Amino acid sequence: MNAECPRCAESDQAVSVPRASSDPGLPLGAPERALLLPPPPPVPAKTARSNPASVLYTVAGVITVLGLMHLAKGLPDPEVADPSYRLGYILGPSLLSVPLAVVGLVVQLATRQRRVRVAEEAAGARQAVWERCHRVWQAAWLCRRCRVAFFPKGAVDPAHPASPALAVAQFPMWVTTTAERVFGVPEPTGPR
Repeated sequence: MNAECPRCAESDQAVSVPRASSDPGLPLGAPERALLLPPPPPVPAKTARSNPASVLYTVAGVITVLGLMHLAKGLPDPEVADPSYRLGYILGPSLLSVPLAVVGLVVQLATRQRRVRVAEEAAGARQAVWERCHRVWQAAWLCRRCRVAFFPKGAVDPAHPASPALAVAQFPMWVTTTAERVFGVPEPTGPR
């Protein structure tokens, strides 16, 4: 397909943007060439650690450290202290810190599952937006003579009109806007 440039009305120097972005003979500088690159793919979302679980882990750690400090001072005198008191002195900190750590683990796992589910739903919407932008990017053309980007009539969608000549600096935003106008903004997938 040969596309006619809206500025110079010639088609001999018009090339598709995917071809132009990899063409070493294109008379564009590095900043302009970077603007012609395809839209970056979506980055997977990272799930953070649960703040309540972190607090529970910290409290359990502090209790354990304090218990170890008391043990480092020495055990109570066997003649004065009852054996059950000595057992409580040794095991007391762990009887409190271990359940706190277990509760922290349960809270962290429950929070992580919810956050992963929400991140996956958002990733589906971001992927749909990227696919639409990439499809529009593939339909774009560049005039080497005028150094302008454009969309020929019917290139994006059969009913889509031809675009005006666009400065290369406006091209990335025009791709995003055109994708939203032609294909709409995707709805989130699944219930929240």
